[in-house]
Amino acid sequence: MNRIIYLLALLVFSNTFGQVQKKFFVEDVKSIEYVTVNFCVNDQAKISEVTIVADKTTYENEYNIEQLRQYLLGVQYYPDSKLKNNCYDSTFEFINSSYEKKSLNKNVCDACKKFQNGHYKYKHVLYKDTKIKRKRKVQREIGIEDKQIYYIKWLSDCTYVLTYKRMTEPRLKHLIGKEINVEIIDILDDGSYVYRSIANFQEKTDYGIIKKMK
Repeated sequence: MNRIIYLLALLVFSNTFGQVQKKFFVEDVKSIEYVTVNFCVNDQAKISEVTIVADKTTYENEYNIEQLRQYLLGVQYYPDSKLKNNCYDSTFEFINSSYEKKSLNKNVCDACKKFQNGHYKYKHVLYKDTKIKRKRKVQREIGIEDKQIYYIKWLSDCTYVLTYKRMTEPRLKHLIGKEINVEIIDILDDGSYVYRSIANFQEKTDYGIIKKMK
């Protein structure tokens, strides 16, 4: 049985009044796939409606998607939650289970040198229009409405640190000087790489895919 079934069964009982689980490690994806939903919270602070947003969903396992939908319909927020009486989009990640603890051996890691400069883009349904440019010690990320600049320091051929230098969004100004530790954990056939990152200002591990364009 797929691991997500166990996870969802556990989360239905453990996440009442808690945060919604956003990442699931599964065995039926090659790398990372996404499910985006629109959910509505009623006056009792309970999720009452969940709709799949098809154009922002890449995961194809309909059974697991329905399990996710049922899980969300069981979520109850605190009675004074500010989420009440409104609807929101939220994206969930379905990650190859091997990535949870994977690291590259030295021979494969040597191949990551090609990622230290050039032009890139995220293979994420929400950030596919963001353009990334790396040159020397600086990484620039330009989205449709925002821009972020980082210092990038390579610790090895497959690990690097991003330090927030500048961002156009006022709500992100407090991040200036904070660091994100990134490890490349897989290289895909299309020239993309899978990364695992941990920010030094929050206890959260993120995963993603970046594709080199030139």
